[in-house]
Formats: sequence, structure tokens, C-alpha cells
Amino acid sequence: MADVTLKGFAVLSADTFAEGPQSGRFLTSTNGRTIPFPGQPVQGFSGVQFADQNTFWFLTDNGFGAKNNSADYLLRIYRLDPSFQGIEGGDGSVKVLNYIQLSDPDNQVPFNIVNEGTSDRLLTGADFDVESFVLAKDGTLWVGDEFGPYLLHFDSTGKLLEAPIPTPNSSVIKLNTLNGQAPLVVGHRGASGELPEHTLEAYKLAIERGADFIEPDLVSTKDGVLIARHEPNLIATTDVLTRSEFADRRKTKVIDGVTEDGFWAEDFTLAEIKTLRAIMPQSYRPQVFNGVFEIPTLEEVINLVKEVEAQTGKKIGIYPETKHPTYHDSIGLSLEEPLLATLEKTGFTDPSRIFIQSFETSNLKELNQKTNIPLVQLLDATDVRDDGSLIETKPYDFVVNGDSRTYADLRTPEGLKEIATYADGIGPWKRMIVSVKTVDRNGDGNPDDLNNDGVINDADKVTTPPTTLVQDAHAAGLQVHPYTFRDEGRFLASDYNGNPQLEYRQFYQLGVDALFSDFPGTADLVRDQITATFVRSPDNPDVLQRAEFDTLTGSAPIVIGHRGASGSRPEHTLEAYKLAIALGADFIEPDLVATKDGVLIARHENALAILNADGTINTSDTSTDIYLRPDFADRLTTKVIDGRTIRGWFSEDLTLAEIKTLNAIERLPDLRGTKYNNDGLKVPTLAEVIDLVQQVERETGRKIGIYPETKHPTYFATEGKRIDGSPINTNLGKELVDTLVAKGFTDPTRIFIQSFEVGNLQELNNVLLPNAGIDVPLVQLYGGATEKPYDFVVSGDSRTYGDLATPTGLDFVNDYAAGIGPNKRLIVPAQTVDRNGDGQPDDLNGDRTITDADRVLGNPTTLVRDAHTAGLLVHPYTFRNESVFLASDYNGDPLQEYKQFIELGVDGFFTDFPGTGDTVRDLYVGEPIVSNLGGSRGFEGLAINPSKTTLYPLLEGTVVGDPVGSLRIYKYDLLSNKYDGIAGYYRLENPNNAIGDFAVVNENEYLVIERDNGQGATAQFKKIFKVDLSQKDANGFVAKEEIANLLNVQDPQDLNKDGSNLFTFPFVTIEDVLVLDSKTILVANDNNYPGGGGRSSAPDNNEIIVLELGTTLNLDPRVGLAGLQYGLGNDNLAIANTDSLLA
Repeated sequence: MADVTLKGFAVLSADTFAEGPQSGRFLTSTNGRTIPFPGQPVQGFSGVQFADQNTFWFLTDNGFGAKNNSADYLLRIYRLDPSFQGIEGGDGSVKVLNYIQLSDPDNQVPFNIVNEGTSDRLLTGADFDVESFVLAKDGTLWVGDEFGPYLLHFDSTGKLLEAPIPTPNSSVIKLNTLNGQAPLVVGHRGASGELPEHTLEAYKLAIERGADFIEPDLVSTKDGVLIARHEPNLIATTDVLTRSEFADRRKTKVIDGVTEDGFWAEDFTLAEIKTLRAIMPQSYRPQVFNGVFEIPTLEEVINLVKEVEAQTGKKIGIYPETKHPTYHDSIGLSLEEPLLATLEKTGFTDPSRIFIQSFETSNLKELNQKTNIPLVQLLDATDVRDDGSLIETKPYDFVVNGDSRTYADLRTPEGLKEIATYADGIGPWKRMIVSVKTVDRNGDGNPDDLNNDGVINDADKVTTPPTTLVQDAHAAGLQVHPYTFRDEGRFLASDYNGNPQLEYRQFYQLGVDALFSDFPGTADLVRDQITATFVRSPDNPDVLQRAEFDTLTGSAPIVIGHRGASGSRPEHTLEAYKLAIALGADFIEPDLVATKDGVLIARHENALAILNADGTINTSDTSTDIYLRPDFADRLTTKVIDGRTIRGWFSEDLTLAEIKTLNAIERLPDLRGTKYNNDGLKVPTLAEVIDLVQQVERETGRKIGIYPETKHPTYFATEGKRIDGSPINTNLGKELVDTLVAKGFTDPTRIFIQSFEVGNLQELNNVLLPNAGIDVPLVQLYGGATEKPYDFVVSGDSRTYGDLATPTGLDFVNDYAAGIGPNKRLIVPAQTVDRNGDGQPDDLNGDRTITDADRVLGNPTTLVRDAHTAGLLVHPYTFRNESVFLASDYNGDPLQEYKQFIELGVDGFFTDFPGTGDTVRDLYVGEPIVSNLGGSRGFEGLAINPSKTTLYPLLEGTVVGDPVGSLRIYKYDLLSNKYDGIAGYYRLENPNNAIGDFAVVNENEYLVIERDNGQGATAQFKKIFKVDLSQKDANGFVAKEEIANLLNVQDPQDLNKDGSNLFTFPFVTIEDVLVLDSKTILVANDNNYPGGGGRSSAPDNNEIIVLELGTTLNLDPRVGLAGLQYGLGNDNLAIANTDSLLA
């Protein structure tokens, strides 16, 4: 490349302001300048075009660099007249002549803008990040934006003519899958990276994360029921090793030629299996949910999928694997027949929603003769050698049958053709597509420990070039579903730099038709980015849009696990709380009472068990097995609590140590059964509940909140006595605050404290919390409208909860609380009916009992609206799935109740079934729209061809799914006013570089500024390349040629007066290039006002330079100064001055 010479130099001072409102109010760093600025800064040049022979239109970008600080920066195109030193013999100054203000008076923008409510709707830097522009033949302006990215079309006055034009994605790319459709995401054993594998909870989470299919590995119980386990050996995935009653089941067996010690599913009946609990087999994954979840049957997995479909409309598929089929046949427990029978029994036979997979071949061939369900041949290897080659193995039925072939033979074109005779796809280990190998950079003969963790694993290896397996399988008509993708760094080759998304991108680009992932959320995210309809940046309005709720804050309501997931596990146990968290609860609720030694424990009542008047156990208010414990028979007593006489056993009469010997049991056994009563569940302390949420945070990153209720505070503080007659004298509020402080759990966004009484909340607000130096929101609970807070009863206050629900009462509550927790019937009342006129409530459902199911709903009250007016949150209780708790209007569907209350604007709700609450909430939140382009990486470049019939918008960043360092050059047809595909790809010299502008030379050739992100002394790469759209390689990359190095410009006249004959342009952002003639170009910087660092730490000036190239451009006569004779056909932008700048 020949030398480039500086021929003209002009400077516009950084501190140049045009008329308009003050600006810069939202800046946090001003580089010594005072804000607000007196007007509108004339700065940030991001695009340039001719105005006439001597003046230029310069587009200023979005203002101060970000959406959140540029709301007072008006988007304009300024007309400047540089007086160049050098070519014009000028003084180097720049005059600002006039400007075009960009605006949207016709409401073309479909989303809210800063000046939404004004008539002129002037556009600002918080609305669009304008980075490039061209002038069309008809005099209109086309502008490239980065927030969308969008194309914006304005008339010559700056008025937006049409809605912002989004950037197409899916319509301009080709997927390399067998059928050209988006790849599927398979939740490998569910979301097994987050929850114990092969549990309904893991499957449900996988579906919520975006899995299209969930994978149950199938083994058989002793009584022939198919259950979901990865192996028949239960020792690693259940708590069987801790279960003394099954100690005699431990055996050593030979499975597929391998001797194993353990406990075997085929030695347990389903009933016995159901007493076991799943555990996380990998120690590096969350252990907090161990011992909570059941082992599901295949039928239960199918029922879950059907339930999800009924609730959400999602048609999820299942992907069962028959595990060790030869082994199971040998013990008389064949898997294939019960698998097909279960599918038939459940009516789940749609072949588009099932794949059946196996590592063996014979059973798949057998299944091929019995079903039209797609079959997948799994392919395995033992390991990878240091050189990346595979250590091969073979299907076990090959071993038995004496077949000498290995899986390597099945991966050949011939082997794939054979597989295609009985299967529809292959499931290869991913290393058969992209392998990994170790490196020995220090030459010591041993694999290098690249991450210095003392262990050699995938993180210390590099990927090898992809094999042809995907193409070969597709050629045989087979889909390709590789396994297993995991997010943890130990499983990611060093090439991926610890970013699992890079691995997914590579495999999606290679054309896999599906993949198995322990983290289906990550797989779904990358899949959605690649297959999205549009290219979107993180600042795209669709990405930023959130569902709107009528809550106090507008945010989605929170889901509160009422006593944990108390509809599914005994309430107020760590297991119930864990299940609630796993199912999506944001907060868990521990009701708090005190032990004899003053420790706060989680119980709904201090009565641990209650006797009826006839001496029998009360089966609706007993939550422990204390009544079965003869050692505590002497603690049975009668007490009066809040005016209610109760005979039973009470927490204040037992020490914590004694409480810990009790087992928690189901409080509503007639409704919810007793299957977990023998799990040995214990009564937790408040400290243990906090420990739990802190463990969840450590292991999963989820910040779960707690929502403690102080139960009977007056009783515990002043009225109550222990069985020995001594006063209890325990201030529950103080003990609660002390525990929060001691555990370091005081984040006000993660705690609500609630109570049905008033005085203790006032004490918390006025005394206890301030004394502790913490500020936690309080919630006033409400009972029935005619009931009173018990402390009101004691003090003689005549007000009821109904009084506190009036606007006046709510204002009173607002003095000490942040929210209310009303009985849901205060929001939506329900009444019995007497349609037959017999004077008795009608038994609407015919079950001979009057419950909520026999009531009809009344009109909603104004409580939610009134509370919000008073500034109070509203968290009603309690939502339950069972039909006896659902008013007849809901027809037995709990989702309808949640929907009604969400639409009424409640800010959260207490539910015994947080999984259902979370599911309904998610229906309103909707699927998030994801970005697939980095921030500030939109249309930095925009060129128009010489005939002005085609736009070429150039992205500054790589779209997810495209090759690293590739930038799309779009083609937009101005005649049809629509995109016409991709003209080619620009390859960055370094993937970390960026481009600055795109300018026309001729029909095929264009100039591109490419730069690094350095400035001043750190600037290393600032160049201009010429690209040719007519010359592209096999991957679509356009040919490029360097024509100017902006860090090495000859300056024989020292035009910038720096005392050097070498001129550099070391600004971080150089965003303007315009061809003047075949040897000369104009270049300008974006000075990022008030930033500095290009020339000095002070704010950089706007420098406009003219460069003489060392090469001659093949300039189209319609381009450059000479092309101005063609005019623009518009008075506002037409050429008036014919005295050439370069004459």
C-alpha cells in the first residue's frame, strides 16, 4: 500500500453548542465540564454526505454514548463548512451553518419515545442510536440505527416517513439441519444440571427453560413398571444408601460385561421405589435439593407433559431411552413392550412428539417392526485419546452376537446407510462431531494444565476440526442429535473460553438437528438467537419490553410458597421449602412460634397437635407426630390462645432439642394423604430456613426471599404461659430481628415480615428495626371483614379488619406497613346459593359437604385499587389447587383463579402449589425476546449504490450464529422498499475490532473504516479498506484491500501544527469517510463528547481531514464531488454551490 498524505485539516471545537434545550443532565462523568450544557452539543459525527461542493451534512450519533444518558440529546444532521488548511488555504476552522432535526410528528414509531406526549415528537439519543446515513435520489434520508438495529426513512426536513424497519434474520440465513428447520432442544434427564436428574421437577424445569423434548431413561422395577433412572443401579442417584430398611438389597451384578456394586431397580417394587428420594449424583452441582423428589414412572412423565400442554398449550415431546435392553431381557423384564403399552395406555402416540433411542441395535430393529415412532441409534465411545482420536467401543448386543463391528463402523457412510434401514436418526457423542485434544506447549511430554487447576479435563484441551459425520448422516437421510452439552467449565474445550454458548453455536452452525443438554435454557437461548425472525440488539424495544401488570410497581406479581409447597409436602419443613423453590417460588413463608428455650421454629401454630372434644386427634390442625410419642404424654394440656380454648401439645412447652425429635406430618391427611409422613421430616428453626435460602443462593445463584409471620405475638409476649405456669414472655419480633441480623440476612428486597396483629408491626417499624439498623418491609395480614386483630381485642379497639380495608384504614396501615395480606375473599367474595329455596346452602358438586366448591363468586371489591392508592402492596392468601377450595365459577380449574387475581393487580400471592402459581404467572410474563447482536453493534455503516437504487447497511457486530468476526452486509432494494438478502460478509482483521463507516466507490466497490478500541497511545489499528461485493469466497466473505492506515499518514506541511511530518488519527471512534475523487477521501472522528483520550485527557475536538490516497480508486462518475452535478432533486438538499472544494 502506497503512502497516504494529509491534504486538508479542519477542527470544530469540542465545546461547540447549537440552539436547543439544555443537555447532558444524565451524564455521570463530565470530564471537567459543567452540566447541564447550555444547548445541544455539535459533536459525535457518525456519518457524512455532501451538501454542496464545499459543505457537508454530518450526522451526530445518539448523544452521550448510551440510551440511559442521552434522553436530552436531540438527533440532528448538521451542515458544516470546513475551512481546510492545505487544500483550501483556509484557517482550519469549521462553521456550523444549519441543521435538520429528526422527528416523528406522525407517530410512525410503534414504541414510546422520550418526547411521546409532544406534538413535534423530536427524536433523541435515548430513542435511536443513529450511526450512518445516505441521501436518496428522491431527496429523502435513510439512516442506520444501532438500537434496533433499524433503517429509518426521513424526508428532507427530518420527518420520519414510515415505521422503523427491523433487520431480518431468519429469512436471510440458511440452517444446515436435515429439513432446514430449527434444531430441537432435548432436556437431558430433564434440567439435570440444576435439579436431581430424572425427576418430575427436573423435567418441568427443562420445559420452562425451553426444552422441546424431555428425556426419561427407562429401567424396570421388580413388578415390571418402567421408571426414569439413568441406570438400573440406584446407588448414585437416590438416597437408597442411607435407607437401613434396604441394606439387604445391596448386590454385585454384571451389567453389559461390567461388574458393579449397588442397589438395583429390578430388586425393588414400585411401592418401594416410591419411598426413595432422588439425589444429585455430581458433587459439583447443587446438592440443596437432595432427598426431596420422588422417582417418577414413565406414565407420570407423560402425564406431566400432558398437564403442561393443558396449562400452557406447549406440545412437549418425550425422548425415552431403553437402558441395557439385552440385560433387561435376560432377567425377564423386557423394556420395549411396556414402553409401547404405556404410550398406548396414555394415548401419547403422536410420532412428532416421541423419539425412542438406544445404544443397542437389535431392540431398535425390533421396535421398527412394531411402531411408526421415530427411532434413534445412539453411538458411544469409551473416551478420547490425547491426540483427539476416539477409543472405540461397540453396542452390547454386538458383543453378545459376536459382531466385530464397533460404533466407528456404524459412523461410516455404509454404517449410516444400514442405520437408516431401521432408524430415523443417530445420537452420537458430541466428540464424534468435534473432538478435543491435549496440548504440550512446554514440551515436557505431558498434557498442559491450561487453567492451572491441577486436573486435566476438557478445559485443558483444544477442539479438532469437525468431522463429516453430520453431512454423512444427512446424506443418508438421518437426523443428528448429539449428546451431552453442559455449561460447567470442566466440560468446555479451552477454545470456548468458559462460555458454553460458543459450543452450542458451533454445533448449530454444523447443522445438528437436535442436541441433548443438561442446561436446556442455554441451548434454547442460543437456538432462539440463531433462528430469531429479526436481528436485535440488547437495546431493541422488543428485547427491553416487559409485560405490563396492574400491580403497584407494574412488575410481575411474586409467588410466595405458603408454608413451602404445602400442597405437596408436609408444611413448614425444609423439604416443603426446597420443593417450593424448585417449583418457582420467589419467597417461602415460615410461620414463627417459639420453643421453651426461646428459639423461633417454623410451625403454622404453636399447637403441635390438637385433640378434638372427644379426645380423638384433630386431623386438620395437627402437624407433628407428638401425639404418638409416649415420652411427651405429660405435655398434653389445655390453653386459651387468642380467645380460643385448645387441648393439645404446644411449642412453648418443649425445648428445641425435644422439638427436633418429632417428625413433621401432613396437616390435611384426608385431603393430601400421608405418603411423606414416614420421611422423617423435621421441624426447622428460622435460622435453618435462612441457611437454606443462603445455600440455594450459593449453589444456584437464585436469591430467594423469606416471608416470616409472627404467630400470636400478644400471646407469646404477655398472655401465654408454659405448662408449668411460668409466663412465656417472648417477643417474637425481637427474636426475629435478632436472628436476621445474626444470620446477615437483612436485604429488604428479600424479606417481608407479616402479622395479623397491629401492635407488633408498629413496634417493629418504630423501635425494633431502627434499633437494629435495618429496614424491612412489613405486611399487615387481614382476616375476615368482621374479625379483629387480637391486640385490638385486648386493647378494646373497636375496629375490624373490614375497617382497616377502607381507604381510611389503609392510610392508617400505610403509616407502619408496606403492604397488606388479605384473605382473598376480601378481594373476590364468594357466597353459597339456595336455588331450591329450602333455606339451606346448595351442595353444588354433590359431595354432601359445603365447601368453596359450592359457592359462587361475587363482584370484586375495590380493595386492590384502594390499597394501591394508599401506596400499599397487596399479597392475598391462600391459593390451592384442590377443587374444595375453588369457587364453582372456576369449574375445578385453579389456573382460572390465579388469572382473575393477577388481572385484578395483586402484587403477589400465597399458594400451597407454587408450581401452578409460577406457571400462570409465566403465561402473563410471556416468552422473553432475546438479543442476538451485541450492544452498539448495529448499522454503523450505510452505503447507497451510484444509481441510488440499493442500500447496503453494514452491521458493526457479528450476529449470533455467524462466523466469528463476520459482519453482515445487507442489501435493501429501494424500488420495492424491502430487504433483498445479504450481499456478503465483511471479515474483521480481529474479532475485537469494529467498523466506523461504509462509503460508495462504484457499483461493486466500497470503503470501510475498521478500527480497534484503543485511543491515543493505545491505538494500534485504524485503517480503511476497499471491499468488492462482486468478489466473494466460498463462505460469502467479500474481497478486501487496505488503502489507508490512519496511524501512518504523511504530513509534509504539518497541517495540524504538532511539529511532526507524520500525522496520526488515534481516536477510539472514527466514523466518517466520504470519497471526494479517485485520489482523495474525507475522514472525520466521533469525539464522544465530553470524553477525551485521543489527543489528550481533555474533551477531543471534532477533526475533519482530507487524505490523498496512494492508490487510485475506480470511481463511478456519479460518486464524489464530480457526481454532484446529478443533483438530488430536492431544494432542501440540492446542490447550489458549484465551486469545487478541490478545484
